[in-house]
Amino acid sequence: MNTRTPAFLMANLGSDISQLFSHLERGEKELSLSAAGRAQKIVTELLAHEELKGRTKEIEILRDIIDDALSEKHLFDISRDELEDYFMPF
Repeated sequence: MNTRTPAFLMANLGSDISQLFSHLERGEKELSLSAAGRAQKIVTELLAHEELKGRTKEIEILRDIIDDALSEKHLFDISRDELEDYFMPF
């Protein structure tokens, strides 16, 4: 089995989260939901990844940010630029 590394998954998660925020900024609800769905699948894979056992708090926060981006009342004050800066090393 060809297991994807956490770094590979984080790079792809960063891309999908960037797309999510981009679609939200343009009011593209369906595309936003699609990007969020892809991002959540990657988050699920990261949370189950053997290399990250016991070290998933950051991933859990990213999951919450994805959920928050789609909510009517935001709990997080985070911009697309800030998230892109976070994901840049990946």
